[in-house]
Amino acid sequence: MRLCSLLLVVLCAATGSAAASDPFVGTWVYNNDKSPKPTITYKIEDLGQERYTLTGSSGETTRIKADGVETKSPSGATVSFKKLDEHTWQMMRVDSRSMKRTYTVSPDDKSLTLVDVFTSADGGGETTTTVYARTAPGKSLFGRWKSVSMEIKQSGPAGTITIEPNGYDGLSFVSTATKHRLEMKFDGKQYFDVGPDGSKDESASGKRVGDRVIRMESQTKGSPESTDEYTVSEDGNVLTIVSKAVKTSAVFTSVWDKQ
Repeated sequence: MRLCSLLLVVLCAATGSAAASDPFVGTWVYNNDKSPKPTITYKIEDLGQERYTLTGSSGETTRIKADGVETKSPSGATVSFKKLDEHTWQMMRVDSRSMKRTYTVSPDDKSLTLVDVFTSADGGGETTTTVYARTAPGKSLFGRWKSVSMEIKQSGPAGTITIEPNGYDGLSFVSTATKHRLEMKFDGKQYFDVGPDGSKDESASGKRVGDRVIRMESQTKGSPESTDEYTVSEDGNVLTIVSKAVKTSAVFTSVWDKQ
């Protein structure tokens, strides 16, 4: 009995030591200035009778009517869309955070400006202004677009990710902005990302590919969404997350400083 107790103490101490030395463990604060701005593509089709399809960089296509009535997107977000005038439209979207988006088409139909106002669960806010150029023939809002500039202004506290040990060779990821929690083991199995309301639409599997690199494959409702690579710098002070969409060529990079 005494031998078993001693072995348990040694095992717990070893596990605690490993967790303490894991470079991913800690609280990470989003650095907007260091995070490069992505190139985004957007496709909007007119189906007639004020019905549209909207396809973003993730490859997700939402069919919607411009009547302001709420509907569900394929990923489960609540979305509404309405036309304000001949050059202006507005979208409301709620999933892990709330977004109000205003679309403005230039008088010559050659550029499209999207102003997105985000509100997070932690009280933080963000306004993103993205200007797109038309890449294929079209009129008004409709056609194919590619971003040429992006400006992000934050208000309130910066978003953070807290990474904690999760048993032996596992980690828990907690987002303050969305209140989501992902408890993962690096065994190739899918683990659910649990929302504050208990929702489990998103999941991910992961593996360590080095002391400072983790690679994940994310899904939404069982459909592949992105591959995500988490890398901690040699000095242990910077976490870089590179997300590549599965259905498109979009790449999103975010940089986080250790608190």
